[in-house]
Amino acid sequence: MGSFPGGTVVRVKPTIIAGTTHDNDVMFDSTEIKNAVKNRGGVSKLVGLTIIDKDQESHDMEIIFMENQVNLGTAGSASSITDANLQLAKILHAFPIDWSDGQIVIAQDSGSAAVFSTSGLAGANDKSYMPLILKAAEGSTSVFFTAISAAEMAYAATDDLEFVFHIEYID
Repeated sequence: MGSFPGGTVVRVKPTIIAGTTHDNDVMFDSTEIKNAVKNRGGVSKLVGLTIIDKDQESHDMEIIFMENQVNLGTAGSASSITDANLQLAKILHAFPIDWSDGQIVIAQDSGSAAVFSTSGLAGANDKSYMPLILKAAEGSTSVFFTAISAAEMAYAATDDLEFVFHIEYID
């Protein structure tokens, strides 16, 4: 992926649990958002987020952004992070995703999919959480994220979720 003067759109498919994930479980390991900032150790503005759910689970979740790749526990289990690792992660932001505030259901060959978008322009969630500043660790242009389930969910495949980050470079 190259450098873009004004920003970029980054698509990430974390490896999620195929099968049941319980309320308050870690949904996937801390996952890299490559080129989240333009310059090493720099900052950018996350101006939009789209989540594509191929299984149409449409379950609420909490998204956590951090400077460093640190897992908040084992995927598929309740979060369990030490104080030292929590400090090492350098958490930047955390906010809830409420699918009832922006979901669109679309047809696809295997049934249907759900798409959720937030941009800070409308909706109950958007006004409080977008845009937000992302910061990479020194020497890196990546930021990391994970999610905690806010309800029991059962995805059919490990690649059923795709996150699309709409990023504006500001440094």
